[in-house]
Amino acid sequence: MNFNRGNLVYGNKIKQPSQDLIRNTLGLHNASLEDALKYGGDLTRAAIGAMSLTMSKKYIVVDTKIHMLIPGMCPAIPGWHTDGVPRGNSLDPTAKQDPNIHAQEEMDSPIFHLLVTGESCLTKFVKERNFELEVPEKPSTKLYQMVSHQVNERVNKGELTTFEAPSCVPVMWDWWEVHTGVPAKSHEWRFLIRVTESDIQKPKTDLRDIIRVQQQGYMPMEFGW
Repeated sequence: MNFNRGNLVYGNKIKQPSQDLIRNTLGLHNASLEDALKYGGDLTRAAIGAMSLTMSKKYIVVDTKIHMLIPGMCPAIPGWHTDGVPRGNSLDPTAKQDPNIHAQEEMDSPIFHLLVTGESCLTKFVKERNFELEVPEKPSTKLYQMVSHQVNERVNKGELTTFEAPSCVPVMWDWWEVHTGVPAKSHEWRFLIRVTESDIQKPKTDLRDIIRVQQQGYMPMEFGW
């Protein structure tokens, strides 16, 4: 299957926020654009304002995460993967079912916008465009284990090259773009925001579900989910 079919598009750079501002920013889970602007705080509003939202899909969903990093901690998925893969019979990317990446060939891709602050833990991408990777013939949780293993193998051989997303700059891509979280290199408060424009995924409406009261960490290894 072919990956990195499009090109990354960069938005406007925002000012590097203070550690206090990041620490006091609310986390959001599947918030609507309206609720994100209302409850997300100054940093969230600045990040959204720097993005080139297309307004071309039915729904806009906003997620923000705030982590107090220590060296070696992974605040984002550390294996090479893509975002928004259809899952199960419903093809809903939020379903807790096997990923069906083959369904993407017949569907319109969501649009993803990402911004990460700081320097310690920036999302990593693959520079090369239109490269092939083997994927399972049928929906399987082994999909991203396979993808991550192949990308790491080809990076180690020098066949693929990687780079970090620029700090405080929004990056836009589609669901064919391979990327990975990385372990933190130093102590730092980190803010991440992802805005998803989609025809499938609806934002949540209950503030008890939207306001994050905890953050998730990840193990630094290849895995399936």
